Order: sequence, then C-alpha cells, then structure tokens
Amino acid sequence: MREYAHQLGLPAFWRWWTAQLAPLVPASPRAALKRRLLRPVLAFAPDVAVLWVPRTTNGTLSYAASARIPLAGDPAVVQQAGRAVIDALPRISYGAGPPVAKVVVALPVGQVLRKELRLPTAVEQDLKQALAYDLDRHTPFKPDELHFDAAVVGRDPQKGEIRVDWAAALRSVVTEARRRAESWGATVVAVTPDAPGDDGPATSRRSRLNLLPEAERPAVAWWRRWRLWVPLALVAVVLLIAILLPIWQKRGYVIALSQTTNQARVQADVASGLRQQLEQMTEDYNYVLGKKYGFASQVQVLNDVTKLLPDDTWLTQLEVKNVSKGKEPRRELLLRGESANAGRLVSLLEESKAFVDAAPRSPTTKIQPGPGEIFDLGAQLAPTPAPPPVQLASASVDASPAAAAPNTAPAPAAAAVPPPSTAPAATPAASPLPIAPAVAPPTAVAAPPEIPHAFGPPPPQRDIAPPPGLVSPPSASAPPPTVVNGQAVNSGAIPGTAPRPVEKAQP
Repeated sequence: MREYAHQLGLPAFWRWWTAQLAPLVPASPRAALKRRLLRPVLAFAPDVAVLWVPRTTNGTLSYAASARIPLAGDPAVVQQAGRAVIDALPRISYGAGPPVAKVVVALPVGQVLRKELRLPTAVEQDLKQALAYDLDRHTPFKPDELHFDAAVVGRDPQKGEIRVDWAAALRSVVTEARRRAESWGATVVAVTPDAPGDDGPATSRRSRLNLLPEAERPAVAWWRRWRLWVPLALVAVVLLIAILLPIWQKRGYVIALSQTTNQARVQADVASGLRQQLEQMTEDYNYVLGKKYGFASQVQVLNDVTKLLPDDTWLTQLEVKNVSKGKEPRRELLLRGESANAGRLVSLLEESKAFVDAAPRSPTTKIQPGPGEIFDLGAQLAPTPAPPPVQLASASVDASPAAAAPNTAPAPAAAAVPPPSTAPAATPAASPLPIAPAVAPPTAVAAPPEIPHAFGPPPPQRDIAPPPGLVSPPSASAPPPTVVNGQAVNSGAIPGTAPRPVEKAQP
C-alpha cells in the first residue's frame, strides 16, 4: 500500500495540501497544535547538557535554551542540578499513569555516524532489516555494538531509487545518555542525533531518526490523548457543518423552486388547454360564418336580380345551386324567362359586380307572335369579401358600470333583417311568377358559452364587443325599432351584410 500510494503521489499531494492550508490557519492555533507534538530536548555535549524547550514568540514556535547543566565536577552536584532542571518541566498525565516529564535526548555530533544512502526502491518495505545486513560496509563496528535508524527523505521514480538518511551510534553512548536523563527524573521517549542548535537557529523541526531500539520505545497511546483529539474532533465537526449546512440550504431552495416550477407548469398546461379550446371554438364559429356568408344571401340575390332586369323582362324560373369544382365552393345562378331583348341581359349581368361569367346556356327562342324572346342564362355568384375580424376586448380595457356584474351575459336579440324594398318592381300582367322581395323571419342566435376561469373566481366582466351575429340591446337614446309584418326589425341594418368573424384573443 505504501508503494502504491507513492506511485499515485499521495504523500507529495498531502505535503503540498497541508503547506497550502497551513497559512490559512491562525498563528496561535497552529502554534498550539505543533506545540502539543513537540517535546523538550536534552542535548548532551562533552562538558554540558542544554535543555531546549519549545516556546511561541510572536506566533512563531521555536526551541529556546531553558537551562544549562555542567557535567564536569562533583557527581552529586551534577545530579542535583539535573534533577532541579527536570523538575521544573511541566508534567503531563498520559492515560491512567502518573504525570511524567517526557524529553528527547540529543547526542553530540562527534558521537554519531551519519550519512545519506541511495538504495533501490524494493528495499523500502524492509529498510531496517536490509541495512542491518549491510552495516559492515558503512561502519567499522560490529552490528551488535550499534544502534541505528533510517528514514526515507527522497525518491527518484525514473531510476527506481530512494534517498535514505541513516545514523548510527554505539550502544554504550546511547545507554549512558538515556541513563543519565532518567536519573534526573525524566522519561526518555527518543534518542536523536539532531540537536536544536546544531544547524543554526533553534527551529521547531522534529528529527525523524530515533536511535532507541524498537522494544525500548514507549508505546504511543494516541487514543488516550483526549487533549489532542478533542480539539481535532471539534475542528472536524465545525468543518463538516460549514460544508454540509450550505448544501442542506441549497437542497431546500431547490425543493422550493421545484414546487414553484411544478405549480407554474400546471397553470401553464391549464392556460394552454383553455387557449386551444378558445382557438377551436373560434375556428368552428368562423367556419360556419364563412360557409354561410361566403356568398350573397338568397334575399340579396333576389334583390340584385330584381334591380338588374329591365321592365320588359320577367322570369319563369330562378334557381341558385351550389357547384363543387375543386376545393373552392361555387354558387351558380340559373335564369329562365322572357324578355324583349334577351341579348343585353348578359351584358347587364357582367356589368354588375354581384355576378361573373354570365353566358347563355341555350340559344334564345323567338316568341311567335310577338316581339319577346325566351332566354336561358347562367352566371356565377361573386364571392363576398370577408368582413374584418372582431377583436375581443383585452383585460386592460376599463369595465363599464353596466358590465361590472359577474356571470351576466347580454340577452340575445333578433338578427338584422333587410327592410322591404320600396322600389316598384316591373312585372307584366301575364307573368306567371312575379318577383317580389321576400322577408325572412328573424332568427335568434344564442350567445357563445361562457368559459370558466381556471385560476380562482371569475374576474369582473369588461367592455367586450358583441359576438358576431348578435345585436346589442337598444339603449334609451336609440330610435325605436321598425315593425314589419308584426316582427320587430332593426331599421339600421343593411341588407345582405354578414356579421364579422371573431378574431382570436391576443395573450
């Protein structure tokens, strides 16, 4: 796993990541955390022992010389001075044991053999065992006379090598330094070749080498150091809250937006359904109007023919029929009768804008005796222009007081009926079928059904234009209606005019 981790570059990433995050942590907490990991260092020299204690100065953690113990002189005086120095150190209780003062012993430079080795990467898993077999090449002493330690300080993946920091010292030297420190009342946790003041300023860099044998090193009870783990646990909890709380808030925000979006989608579907229903109703209504008023009405055709024919002409047969030729509907007019001059009837029909393609259907026949002629003509009814569509009133139009009552629809009124023609029609006495203006009975057109409102109570009615085919109720200032044959008709209506189709409401 270690080799695979190094292949992935995880240790290098960890060092880079911690180096990037370290400046973001305040100086005091960072120094306090590092202070928990450092131990006082008792550095031995040939004639003096110096006690180095980690201290924080201006937010920077470093070792400072706390006391000096001379080693030359009366052993009892040296023993008393050393004990006084160790007793001044703070004693910390680790687990259930008594409080002790733990120190790191640093050997003099002259009593340590140290070098940097380059070894294959394959020996990293059993580094110490491989070095134990090769001690005779690095030191003149026997393997049983030495204590050594090694640590990997660099790697060369291209060459498949590692750089190893190796140090060794005589067992007698290590044992004597440890025995003297313990006689002063200290607990030795490591014997290192690095003294704080050997390489310049007394920095807080810890040594990675420990010359104590594995069996003599104190067990590290990390699970008992609640003073270290409790702050770390609190920091981890705060970090998790800082990470998860915004995510939880965003989750609630997304849920609220989803509900709003679903409601808006439902309302949009309802509005789309109403719009499609309105468009379908409008198309159906206009289709019927287009079929009905695409051509002039029978009454209008009869009125036009009556005005066009001269006084010396009467009809024996008048027929209007629908002719289907292609996709466009056509309506054909057939005229049969007698006239003093049948040839001019075609020109009269052509000059009129109500008929097109007038032509005789059969040769004229001379009436014997007499000046008249029997004719048989045919013509096409000209399509009437489509009336402009009626624009429904929008919701922005101010409602009138009369139309403010909800659920109130205007009462249907009688349809406009053309008034009787006052022009005299020239009809000979011998005419079997005199042409007279016909009056169609008034028909009532029901108002279109009311579409229910989909988003709450129906809004107050606005000033909406009357539906096609309906006439607004007469107001107080309007003239009284005209009565024809006992039927009330609108005197202002124009014969032959069609109601305008409804245009779809704009959104």
